[in-house]
Amino acid sequence: MALLIEVNRVSYSHPVPGGPPHPALHEISFQINEGEHIAIVGANGSGKTTLARHLNALLVPDSGTIKVIGLDTHDRANHLRIHQRVGMVFQSPQEQMIATSIEEDVAFGPENLGLPTREIQQRVKESLEQVGMWEQRTRSPQHLSAGQMQRVALAGILAMQPACVIFDEATAMLDPFGREDVLRNIETLKESGITVIMITHFMEEASLADRILGLSEGTLKFDGSPDELFTNEKLVKSMNLDKPRVLWFAEQLKPWIPTIKNPLNIDQFRKQIESRSTPQLFNPLDDHHFFRNNQPDLVKAENISFTYLQNTPLAHQALEDISFSIRQGSVHGLIGATGSGKSTLLQHLNGLYLPQTGNLTVGPFEVNHETDLLALRRYTGMVFQNPNYQLFEQYVGDEIAYGLKILGITGGELRERVKTAMTQVGLDFELFKDRLTFALSGGEKRKVALASTLVLNPTLLLLDEPTAGLDPIARREILAQMVRVHNEGRTLVVSSHQLEDLALLTDHVTLLSQGTVVVNQETDKILSDHPFLHQYQMIAPIAAQMGFILREKGWMVPENIIIGQQLVAAFETLGTKNV
Repeated sequence: MALLIEVNRVSYSHPVPGGPPHPALHEISFQINEGEHIAIVGANGSGKTTLARHLNALLVPDSGTIKVIGLDTHDRANHLRIHQRVGMVFQSPQEQMIATSIEEDVAFGPENLGLPTREIQQRVKESLEQVGMWEQRTRSPQHLSAGQMQRVALAGILAMQPACVIFDEATAMLDPFGREDVLRNIETLKESGITVIMITHFMEEASLADRILGLSEGTLKFDGSPDELFTNEKLVKSMNLDKPRVLWFAEQLKPWIPTIKNPLNIDQFRKQIESRSTPQLFNPLDDHHFFRNNQPDLVKAENISFTYLQNTPLAHQALEDISFSIRQGSVHGLIGATGSGKSTLLQHLNGLYLPQTGNLTVGPFEVNHETDLLALRRYTGMVFQNPNYQLFEQYVGDEIAYGLKILGITGGELRERVKTAMTQVGLDFELFKDRLTFALSGGEKRKVALASTLVLNPTLLLLDEPTAGLDPIARREILAQMVRVHNEGRTLVVSSHQLEDLALLTDHVTLLSQGTVVVNQETDKILSDHPFLHQYQMIAPIAAQMGFILREKGWMVPENIIIGQQLVAAFETLGTKNV
């Protein structure tokens, strides 16, 4: 294979106005050949996005060299050609949206190449069909969900027919089917000879790559195969990563299923499980593993509907006749495919949107045009799926302190509450309080957004994709913090595509589809029903999928398994090993 990208002893520091530069990359060297599938992994702030932006000349090294198709990125005369050959789907897709309609946005790149109109139209149609957005081509990109924006951004890159595509956490906001679509797109790109570089915090996704580059604190700590990385437990821990969940769960099952040989993803697990002619019997799990909440309703929605740009040619109905309730003291999940209405519904609960029809009660508030919205938003704190929407102060400490200052809190109490909130989300107070918010990684911004909400002590906490973009260790920290907040008596509503997170956190889940409620059910009942979820473009948690495969192969595994500990516990009831 021909050499595509050559990185030689690259170092880079982010400039900081009025302060010393912030080191991001140090002495990094590697090569990438045409047609390779590379995964870049590492903890938040390890330098992954900074490295990616060097690979298509959006950034230029302070020292060292990068050559793309033989062109040195230090020479600005090469940048246009490099941009054309190496496309990038950003972590924040709105950074790439410039036009008033989806099809115009996707056409922008090909138009700038001076292509004939007919070819531009064909490229736009093919790329939008590939990402499942052709039917919505006339919509404004600014009124899409984050997941839909990512699909459009990918379509814009595909329309350029590049030699290499870089995906910077491109699946972080997508529903499970959307992630699978991207992975299928990657396979298609590979088959056509296009190089794929994927930054991801999903270790199952990284395991599909030919090769993994592992970063730690701005240095290249690993360059090798997925097997080499994930079977080296010491190395994985040193980089603040996790093994793929399939591998972790499978390792616990080896005493009972000796045919398992370190599967890194579900397909490998399925191939390694032998069918049993005589089913192995298991004791059933308890009917429900969550505490049964008998508290009154804190949130009650009755027949609420909402249409964006109502009474205009661009009208789009986001919610239709929604009815559901949330118990006080519960952790309630919202799931559904991209564009199903989750974020819109969540933003009704703190009055960012008001119901156009129907009735909505949140705690003591009737949410309508007469509501004291400031009081409602003190009662109901919200962390958005895109933290850039709620960060506006220059420094991290000031950002987290902003709401307290509005309430008149100053001095020592202000400092202590900010410090406590930062500690709760895993941000060292002294290290981060004076850090510029714009210089943070995507995961660090998410932590700051959560801290700025927690510091106000809301009664009801709304979290929209709270772990998207977080590395595995940070994800665990945030989940643990959410459990702590719940244990202190708060009610949580969590909208997420990460069904593993909801399996660990929630007691009830509401499934939305095309703006309507499909079902409102106990978490273990809905998340363990793999065929039902599949109908609505959802994929069950890894443990539930593994249980489903085992039942297919003749193992009588209980049906309501949704977390790995339950899967292992089911086998432990056998009392013997190597059965």
